[in-house]
Amino acid sequence: MVWVIKTKHEGENGETVALELESEDGWLDANVRWDGCMEIHLYLVTEEGRELSDTFHTCDLQGLVERLQSLDAVCRSFFESPESSEEDVGRADGGAADVISH
Repeated sequence: MVWVIKTKHEGENGETVALELESEDGWLDANVRWDGCMEIHLYLVTEEGRELSDTFHTCDLQGLVERLQSLDAVCRSFFESPESSEEDVGRADGGAADVISH
């Protein structure tokens, strides 16, 4: 993915204190501060334009990425087994998710 620097904010001494970034496809943009905190905007991109869909704020991007990867792994283990009709048979998540019956 290619990121475009839309705006670079500088401090009194010329150091970069914040960046406004946008993904080349327009699906994401982020306002990133020097301390690692950021606001990430997700957009619905259509032929007519783009519409803000959701916003995340984090000061731990790596932690957020790891949690999303874990979520992806659990979802794949439940939904990518075409021969299985039972969710928890042969799960590849190693028991990372508990099945709760209602």
